[in-house]
Amino acid sequence: MKEKIKNPLYVVKGKDVHEAKDMLDLVIKKLNLEPVVLFLQSMLKMVLENIQSYPTFIAMKNFLDELIQKYFGFVKKFSLA
Repeated sequence: MKEKIKNPLYVVKGKDVHEAKDMLDLVIKKLNLEPVVLFLQSMLKMVLENIQSYPTFIAMKNFLDELIQKYFGFVKKFSLA
């Protein structure tokens, strides 16, 4: 069975051309949000490393659950997956 050939996504910035994995990656690269994403990842990592108690863990879990729910709502709304 032949595998369907997908058209790759590209972002052009001046003379540079970057390949994007999916539509969300395309938007991040097109709007130059990569530094913001890296900053948020490092902040989230720092917060998760410093969880010391169960109530803090529950609060962080609730926050992450809400964040993930909003992300999937965004993906579904704009059909980025």
